[in-house]
Amino acid sequence: MKLLKVTAALAFLPLGVAKADVPVIDKQNYAIAKETAETTTKILDTNSNILTTVQDTLKAVTGDRGSTSQPLQNLAIGQGFSVASMPSLDSLIKGGVPNFGSMSGDISKVATTFINGLQLVKSLSGKENSDFSGDKSYEQLVNTVLGVSALINGSQKATETRRSAFEAAGQKIGTAEDIKGSIDQNTQLQVQSGLTLNEMIGVMNGAVSSLQADNQRRLTDISNSKKALAYGN
Repeated sequence: MKLLKVTAALAFLPLGVAKADVPVIDKQNYAIAKETAETTTKILDTNSNILTTVQDTLKAVTGDRGSTSQPLQNLAIGQGFSVASMPSLDSLIKGGVPNFGSMSGDISKVATTFINGLQLVKSLSGKENSDFSGDKSYEQLVNTVLGVSALINGSQKATETRRSAFEAAGQKIGTAEDIKGSIDQNTQLQVQSGLTLNEMIGVMNGAVSSLQADNQRRLTDISNSKKALAYGN
């Protein structure tokens, strides 16, 4: 009976010391870690937004905007008259026939009709291919009158076309999608303004050529008068 009691008592004795890892939550450290994680997430989100903004900015100031600036390319000249299309004044008449090269047909037609309407003689001496200074001066003067006539007619038509083109371009201002588009539009307008100014210079050159031809005629007349007086003596 005693043996049984001892055995039973031994049965309730612990076989060994049991060890277990019981997690311990430090509330203060946990709050700090949570706050750190949230701050890190916000920083990452901010960096992502900054990167997106940088990419959008880069896209707005780089790349091709040809579709935006291309409609403005023909403001100054386009398909109409250009002073550059006129041949030199000394080659407008070849063999007694007006020759305007690649100039627009309607403009050359008006100028030719004008000069033919004057019913001018081919030369003052009545000779063809004359070396007489008066004939040379007269021929140059006729060429200048013909050229200036074409220049005036062409410039008038170009002015009308150019005005309509620039008015239409004005309606496109502010329609560019980004900065690069606006810059390209502005650059194209500057180019077209330069071409327009060049056209004006060409017209002024025509006016100067007209004065030069008149001075040449006067000079030739003076020279011929002097020759005639010399012969008389």
